Amino acid sequence: MRGRTPPLLLTAGQRFDLETVPRLREALADARHEGSRQSILDISQVCFGDSSFLHELLAARYSHHRLVLAGPIPHELRQRFLLTGTLRLFTTVRSRRSSGLV
Repeated sequence: MRGRTPPLLLTAGQRFDLETVPRLREALADARHEGSRQSILDISQVCFGDSSFLHELLAARYSHHRLVLAGPIPHELRQRFLLTGTLRLFTTVRSRRSSGLV
């Protein structure tokens, strides 16, 4: 039986929309298939994320072993999460450092 790998840290870039979300989807799928017990997605540098970005995070949250969002969460994203009532659905940490991986 193969052992689980340690948490995997992913870093999201600047902008996420219909054109760029497929790269995020692919990275999250790769992390899931590597067998890590959790993935930490650093979203602190995301300056824009449209509804397709939020949709992808929600899809990953429900299909992923354990997805943690690391911040600080940029204001625009925090507003989108709060307006849609989805922030409470995610496990969040204040920073990569507080995730224990840095």
